[in-house]
This record gives sequence, C-alpha cells and structure tokens, in this order.
Amino acid sequence: MLTRRQFVPTLTAPLLAQERKPNIILIVSDDHHWQCLGAAGNSKIQTPNLDKLAGRGVLFTNAIISTSQCAPSRGILLSGQESYQTGLDCNDHTGFRSFNGATVVEQLRRGGYETNLVGKWHIQPKPKECGFSKAPRWLAPAASPYLNPELRHGLDATDNTETPGHITDTFTSAAVDVIQQAKKPYLLWLAYNAPHTPWTASEPYQKLYAGRNAELAPPNHPKATAAPRRAAPARGGPGGNRPDGAFDWETYYAVISEMDAGIGRVVDAVDKSDQWSNTLILFAGDNGYLCGSKGLQGKVFPWEESIRVPMLASGGLVRKAAKSDAPVASIDISATMLDVAGIRPTHRLSGTSLRPAWSGGKFGRDASFSSWNDGRPEALVAGFPVEPYRAVRTPAWKYIVWESKKEALFDLKADPFEEKNLAAEPAHAGALRAMKERLRSRMKETSDHAAAWL
Repeated sequence: MLTRRQFVPTLTAPLLAQERKPNIILIVSDDHHWQCLGAAGNSKIQTPNLDKLAGRGVLFTNAIISTSQCAPSRGILLSGQESYQTGLDCNDHTGFRSFNGATVVEQLRRGGYETNLVGKWHIQPKPKECGFSKAPRWLAPAASPYLNPELRHGLDATDNTETPGHITDTFTSAAVDVIQQAKKPYLLWLAYNAPHTPWTASEPYQKLYAGRNAELAPPNHPKATAAPRRAAPARGGPGGNRPDGAFDWETYYAVISEMDAGIGRVVDAVDKSDQWSNTLILFAGDNGYLCGSKGLQGKVFPWEESIRVPMLASGGLVRKAAKSDAPVASIDISATMLDVAGIRPTHRLSGTSLRPAWSGGKFGRDASFSSWNDGRPEALVAGFPVEPYRAVRTPAWKYIVWESKKEALFDLKADPFEEKNLAAEPAHAGALRAMKERLRSRMKETSDHAAAWL
C-alpha cells in the first residue's frame, strides 16, 4: 500500500464541480443469469424495482464479467485490474498475490468518502485492509444458508455470529441504516448473496412461481442438451437442480424477486434522504449462471450464460433513460467510481469509465474481455478442471482462445447459443483476424502472460 505521504501528491482537485462529492452505491448480485431481469426482456420474472432503476438510468445489454467466479470477480472490482494481473484468480486463490496498491475503496476513503461494506465478502484480505471504514454486516465465506446466517458484525469482527432472519432482509436493513446515518459522501458496497445456492425464499416470493417450473426458463435460454453436470440431489442444493434433474427456476426466480424487494427498500431510503440527485447507483451480477446450458451448471466457462451479467447505472447522476449495447465489463465499474468521485487513480486501471454512456459521449472501447486462469481441478468445488482461456466479445462476435491454442469464433447475432464454431471457415477469416487483433492488443496493454497462446 502507498503511504499517505506518497499518496497525497497524486490527488487532484475534483473533476466534478459539486459542493459535495456524489454518493456511490454498488449493488452486486451473485450467480445471476443475465436474462433474469424483467428489463432484460424476461416477462416471466418479477423484478419491478430493478426494472424501475433501469428505467431511471442506463441498462447495459451486452455487459460481461471479467472473470466469472465469485472471489476473482470481487478482486477485479477492488483493484480495477484483471485477475491475471493481481493473482486473485479463482476461489482457491482469494488473496492478491501480485497487487499491493491502494484498492479503489481505499482511494475513495482517502478522497473523503465513508466506505461501507454490507454483504458477501469471500476474499482473503479483511475489509479494513481493503479500505473500508465500516462493515456493519458481512458474510466472510463463499456461501451461507439464507435463514439465520452466520455473519460478522462490525469492521473489526473476527468471529461469525448467528443472525436471526433472512439474509437478504438482514443485508438490506444494514444498507438502509448506512444511508440514513451517513454524515458525508459515502460508498455503500452492498453485495447480496442471492441468487447463490443453497436457496431459500420467503413464502410470498416462492408463491409467485410455485408449480410453474417448466415454463419459467428465460425466453432466449438454450434448452439443456444433456443432464447438467454438478447436478444437485435436492432443491436449492449445489448447482440448483430439482430431484427430477431440471433446473429449479421456481426458487431461483423467487430469491431474485426477494432481493429485488430489498433493493426497492434501498432506493426508497435514497429518495427519502434527499440525496437522489447526487447519488450514483451501479448494479451488476458478480458472474452469470449456466442453468443447464450446454449440460453445465455454475459459471467459469466462456459461454454466454456464464460470462454475461445484468448491469445498469442509475441514480440522479444518470439523467439518460436508455439501453446501451456498449461492450462493457465489470472491470469498468472501478474506473467509473473513481471518475464520478473526481479522484485520479493511483495506478493504471484496466477498465474504462461508463460515464460517457449516460452523458452523451461514446464508450471508450469497442470490445470487452473475459478470462479464466486456473486449470487445476481444485480450482473448482466440483473437482474437474476448466482449461484457462481468454475471450474477446463485441455485440456481434465472440472469439475464444484456450491455453492449448484451440480457438472458437461465434457469430452472436446469427448463433446466440454458440453452436457453430466458425474459426476454421474461410468465409469468416476477416472477422477472426479482427477479433484476434483486438485480443492481442488487450494482452499487450495488460501484460497478459497468455499472449503466447496466439
């Protein structure tokens, strides 16, 4: 970490001319299929509060996650760098092995922000080490039962304490308290564990979908082609399958709807605080979820259902209600927070601010990137390896290269389910060349060791 003396010269006057720096609320969901949002075109799920946020801001229709797993996803948000740059690259490597700079949260704290953590943490460094000044309720491990969870209470807490009630409601109440008690500009990092397994939804939300499982798959979700790997023995178990082997859309939707109700309470608290006009709300899934696509559960793989996520920007700072097909990624959230706060980064970020998407400008990149770095069996709970890869994506094309140098090219407009690999077809040599060049440039920019794969 930089010392205070080293850091002070890097600060500049705020880039935004405001009496008070804007509040920033980052809301993260967990294992969230990109289509499980009403605003994304899925009329089968009820997410009225997220839909309303999207209507008061910008919904990013081509958003992806930079590394599609819980711990590295959080490391990317904290550092503003790719997982292969920091070494926090899988759930088995939850510490920064090659990043020792000031996190984005720490930079916000030094810039005058009260920095608050509520929700799932799941990385090795403690919240205080990463720049948080308060942590009223947080979940240390990867997952938790939804009822009466064991949480840590307070920034210096070292022990888990059983907390009565539903975890989504507990996190929401803690977040509302942060908003109501804030005395200065704040960052609220609110990381729900929904819809991560093992699922438990309160009865009113379960009733919304009961008995309708066969009809609930999102409109553009590919039908399962084989029995899903990592199948669960019971509802709400690992992977999220019912006893009959079908994906449990009923409970998956129910816990998302319950989270949506919590987000509605958070937005109401912002409205009542008279701070809406000076608040940025960012929402994103920490990764996608395969939900049986290609016979797979979980995430990590480079397929659309794994790496695409719901993402939106809202709040009073976002005055343009629109949908954007810009090729954005989770790594852009870190750059956005510092940009909006008027803080010059202390180190080079690998993302691009989203602010042009709602301020009349043009997003500063023509492709997005996703990676997986750890091919060891122990890198995944299920005990089978996933070959490391790099993926580059535009709204029209996706190119993937694996460590073995095998490659794939997909026309996402004509083939949204990624069924036909066009990499070897002469008719698409131009698209292949252009996508490889985009990836090659990114590898050079981020000093990616995988450049040798191309």
